[in-house]
Amino acid sequence: MNPRINYTLVGVFVVFLTLAGLGLLAWLSQDTRQLQRQPYVTYFSESVAGLNERATVRYLGVPVGIVERISLDQEVEGRVRLDLRIDPETPIRESSVASLQNQGITGLLFVEISSGEAGSPRLKTSADAPAVITSRASRLLQIADALGESLGQVNELIQNLNNLTFQISLLTDAEMRDKIGALLDSVVRLTTSFDAQLETLDLQVYSDLAHSLIQLSDEMQQQLVRIPDSVDGMGRQVQESLEQAGRQLALISRDSQATARQVSPVLSELETLLELLNRDTNVWLKGAGKRPPGPGETP
Repeated sequence: MNPRINYTLVGVFVVFLTLAGLGLLAWLSQDTRQLQRQPYVTYFSESVAGLNERATVRYLGVPVGIVERISLDQEVEGRVRLDLRIDPETPIRESSVASLQNQGITGLLFVEISSGEAGSPRLKTSADAPAVITSRASRLLQIADALGESLGQVNELIQNLNNLTFQISLLTDAEMRDKIGALLDSVVRLTTSFDAQLETLDLQVYSDLAHSLIQLSDEMQQQLVRIPDSVDGMGRQVQESLEQAGRQLALISRDSQATARQVSPVLSELETLLELLNRDTNVWLKGAGKRPPGPGETP
């Protein structure tokens, strides 16, 4: 053994080289993009089995980030929260949608983000307030829902077929066949009897009766149209005669004062009669109005 060797210095040198190697290895394996990536959050109401932390986040199939953390949402029960880290140059828009996709046949999942509408504004995110990306059900869940709905329809179809089979079995019963046969025989007899009754009817008699009723209706309508004209003419003739008589009596009254005193009551009666005739003529033409209530009568 060489007494000039300082084993302490050798140990320190070995430790230093070891630490330096580990530091170099850590620096070489460090993902510098992780420090530049921006935080986003998305939520899923379905199972995320098969999705691991540091799983790939893809934008139109291109890897743009990772799943930083998977946890249960503390605000909404039954919902999973995913914290994502995405490259800052990725155009995440308000209309972009995140979904879970299968990675081959391994059963592993990754997060796929759609581009959204071209004119939609970009999401603004920060470390203090990560932006929320809208999510939708995965294709597997959509297929499962569609299968469940299809199975429900198949079950309903099977139930309808069972009911139809039961009804057919009732029809094949001997007693039921006899009842249906009797019903059909009754329908045939009723139809035959009805045809026979139609053959015995004289349709010409009913046709002549209908024609006579139509002619009678036309004649009554014409008579009703002429009645108001006749009544109106008669009223005018009576009114003209009374007016002429009134004029003659007025001339006589101017010839003699004594005659005027005798004729004056007659003129009053003629005027009263003229008013009554005018009112009666209107009643004939328009019909009697409603009589006002008299003393002590209630309307």
